[in-house]
Amino acid sequence: MFTVKRINLCRLTIVMSFTIALYAGMTSAQQPKVAEARFTAKDTVRQWADKKPETDTFLKNIQWEPGAFEVRCTATPGLRYDALVRFESPVKTGDRWLDEVVLVWYAARGEDGKAIEAPAVLMVHSLHPRMIVADQLAQQFAKQGLHTFVIQMPGYGFRWDKLRRYPGTTTLINGRQTIADCLRAKDAISVLPNIKQGPIALQGTSLGGFVAATVGGVDPSFKPVVLLISGADGYSTLTNGQHDAMYLRNALSQLGYQGESLRDLLDPVEPLHVAQRLDPAQTWMINARDDQTIPRANSDALAEAIGLDDEHRLWVNANHYTAALLLKPVTEKMVQIIKGEEVEAEITVPVFGGSQ
Repeated sequence: MFTVKRINLCRLTIVMSFTIALYAGMTSAQQPKVAEARFTAKDTVRQWADKKPETDTFLKNIQWEPGAFEVRCTATPGLRYDALVRFESPVKTGDRWLDEVVLVWYAARGEDGKAIEAPAVLMVHSLHPRMIVADQLAQQFAKQGLHTFVIQMPGYGFRWDKLRRYPGTTTLINGRQTIADCLRAKDAISVLPNIKQGPIALQGTSLGGFVAATVGGVDPSFKPVVLLISGADGYSTLTNGQHDAMYLRNALSQLGYQGESLRDLLDPVEPLHVAQRLDPAQTWMINARDDQTIPRANSDALAEAIGLDDEHRLWVNANHYTAALLLKPVTEKMVQIIKGEEVEAEITVPVFGGSQ
């Protein structure tokens, strides 16, 4: 249901009754071919300052002048997700494809199939060009009663890179935009229908975990923050990590980013600048014990910088890629965290190949 506050914020582009909430409850015969709603959101007014000089400089390099902005929400009948949410990036590159932020909305629904009022999660995807893990996680989150929004980082999905660079390179080259887009996304989500008032959760996987940790440190109002197979010190990760870390390092090297230029490139998305601003009671890390892509030293560095205790660090017996086989129990654990339910440190995994 709409609250009075949200009704006053929206302007519909077709007919006032064509809201996403109503659309979700229609039968296929009733659904219009296109239903688009427009809303007005406002940037959170942040204090871009910190008592730590390094962090203070970092924050000031991200900041932009806050203001009102338009949020367009377009229903996507027949697709696995429910709508596309679009708005202008607060950091402009001059490329219209990159400068329009896209969120893919997987709506929470009740037993009758209609959209319900529920908490929201902003999800930041991994390096994979098709964002497969984020898609699977988002579908499961929505089934568990969470409105889930997957942000497409620069170079991904509808924000395609006409230069067709290696996945992740455009995201990092536009690192300041990447962080700013996630920050503004919180304000865009908050004006949409059926979003329960209260904190918006933040979840990031792998590369998206680096971004999410940085975003959560810049804006500690995201609660909780759940980081999957991720860490910190991006320069060390690319230098020492194997597999995808190595491929991304090589791709960036071919573009001229090596040594200090690589370190400077990664700086806007480096969690260690702001990790101490994350609430250790509202931050969880789930890591793979045999992760060679993001080495143990890098996940430990982030956990130490945040000040996480053992109860907020969960482990799976897998590597960076076989962790996908444990996605179901890991997803269940993350849903428990986001819903504020009691969380046990142990992740119960399925038994393959018969009973034990």
